[in-house]
Amino acid sequence: MRVRVRREKKFRRRRRGALLLVLVGALAAPLFVFWPWVDAQARAALLISSVLDVPVLTPAAEAVSGEPRPGEETVGGNPALVVRPAGEGPWPAVFFVNGTVPEGRELPEARRLAEGFARAGYLVVLPDLPGLTVDRITPETVAETAEVARAVSDRPDAADGEVSMVGISTGATLALLAAERPGVGDRVSLVAGVAPYSDIRTVINVATTGRYEEENGSFARHDADPFLSYVVARSVVVALPPGRDRQDLTAEIEGVGRENPNPLGGLRLRRTEDLGPDAAAVLALLANRDPARFDELYSALPQGVREDMEAFSPLAGTGRIEAPVEVATGPQDKYFPASEARNLDAVAPDLRVTVTPAIDHADLDLSLEDAGAFAGFDAFVVRSLREARLEE
Repeated sequence: MRVRVRREKKFRRRRRGALLLVLVGALAAPLFVFWPWVDAQARAALLISSVLDVPVLTPAAEAVSGEPRPGEETVGGNPALVVRPAGEGPWPAVFFVNGTVPEGRELPEARRLAEGFARAGYLVVLPDLPGLTVDRITPETVAETAEVARAVSDRPDAADGEVSMVGISTGATLALLAAERPGVGDRVSLVAGVAPYSDIRTVINVATTGRYEEENGSFARHDADPFLSYVVARSVVVALPPGRDRQDLTAEIEGVGRENPNPLGGLRLRRTEDLGPDAAAVLALLANRDPARFDELYSALPQGVREDMEAFSPLAGTGRIEAPVEVATGPQDKYFPASEARNLDAVAPDLRVTVTPAIDHADLDLSLEDAGAFAGFDAFVVRSLREARLEE
């Protein structure tokens, strides 16, 4: 659940660079009469080139854009990378919400994307939110996301007192949660997310049983990367009341490590005689392999744990997202079913979902053989940039 580029494909990308320049031009050429769209397409080319970081395309984009100005600040009480565009502000502001990644704002791919936004004319804030660098999500993570959104919109160098929320993976869901909150939603001009989830119950079910319940009551299979189970286990365990049980279970799951191919293996074999009833209920849920038992086991969780889990679910709240929401995901995402993106229509009336094989969760995978996949991703970026209220 992190922003990264598949470096092993550098040789293929050398050939892609020329193709992408031609393709971007071809997409824009028929629409020169529509200047706002063309302007957004040109900025999209700058942004996409920063993600790919390939010969030909990236130097060409950098040659026609101003040099971004990165710096370190504290925003809303959280350490953050702030990248300003060339020239004088104020600028349209982007709050870039990362996923769970140990490097946080120091991740090279994340910094490159932030600089790409700045080259495209945006003020960018990329903070380290509580929990994300240690692979767990807590109510504090959600609260601080909202706090940073307010702080960004209040900045004198942020145009119109507004902020666009842009997130990847868990970061995309945190952006959605912040946009639902009173006092924040009216400051948000756009939520753009790649591969979010909408219901933590689905996520936990997938992480433990490899299945999730569909609308017709049947269970669909979804083979997720084991890392999902690791993050889910850490997040559910830390929701327990403070005490020896939480301390012991936290140490056990931490000892497994984020790269373990079977993060729940030890918990499934663990005895429960030394645990209190709350921790035993959490362990029973994490050890479960039967999707038909999920509802029963989830309902048996301590009330405080359930409340924390629901705080991580856009669909669990009563708020609505009034800003436009642009979401892109892959048809076979390695963490969340594509239905998780589509289900956001329950809380986001102005929702548009792009499903494209160009996206494999946080990886952008383009090939010479599938220009259509790139076109779908490009259209998602263009629409997002236009909705983010750049001057027209």
